[in-house]
Amino acid sequence: MSLSNPNENGQPNPSTRWFEWNGEQGVINYYDKEKKETITVPLPFTFILLDELACVRGWHDASKSGIYSNEVKDTRTDALVVKAFKGGTLAEGIYRDIKDRVTSKEIGGSFTTNCYIAFKDGNLWMGTLRLKGAALGAWMEFRKQNRKNVYGKAVRIDGFTEGKKGRITYRMPTFALHEISPETLTLATELDKTLQEFLDGYLARTKPNLTEVTSQEPIRMDAPEPGDDGPVPVEAYAEVEPNQHGQYITDDDIPF
Repeated sequence: MSLSNPNENGQPNPSTRWFEWNGEQGVINYYDKEKKETITVPLPFTFILLDELACVRGWHDASKSGIYSNEVKDTRTDALVVKAFKGGTLAEGIYRDIKDRVTSKEIGGSFTTNCYIAFKDGNLWMGTLRLKGAALGAWMEFRKQNRKNVYGKAVRIDGFTEGKKGRITYRMPTFALHEISPETLTLATELDKTLQEFLDGYLARTKPNLTEVTSQEPIRMDAPEPGDDGPVPVEAYAEVEPNQHGQYITDDDIPF
């Protein structure tokens, strides 16, 4: 902050709610700061996809605190800095290079897609929907099948399917496309313009200044350990095109 530029640290995130799929219960939750409680959103849950970014989230046992990272658009070239709230920096670099470390039992991170969305609660608002593990695998498969149609239409989570690995039962959301009115699409487009203005500043501000970051071809990831919401189906791995904003979050970047 300065006298001439009171907003030099960037615009605040325009999202109003941060939704997350709970793979154990098969529901969508968000944390209400005012009520200081976790709210469960009843299904079906409908949203319009605005954009997607990738990050790492999780829980760090050693510091007894949450894991977070910067968000990136292209996991093949954009570096992640993974930290624990009370444990400092845990890893830095292209996801392929740090994957084994951040997803180890010692660290406890999970690759996460953060979908920026428009959702209705009276009016149309901007939020995010975080997906990881098997839920992310289901999303990647849905996106692969629908390609460009995933933008410009509404996406509805209308239920879930169950999977099992050992004694772990996990639930994956089921997605479907629905038409939206031209008026709603116009409002969502305006929200996306606001989002892109925010992301332009955010991505420039949070880009790590690492001495050595190399671009590598993505590789096929392994299945998660038990407790990670289950494995990603083999069918989720496929070539992927850049989305409407020219970015790549490939199926090979699915978690683990």
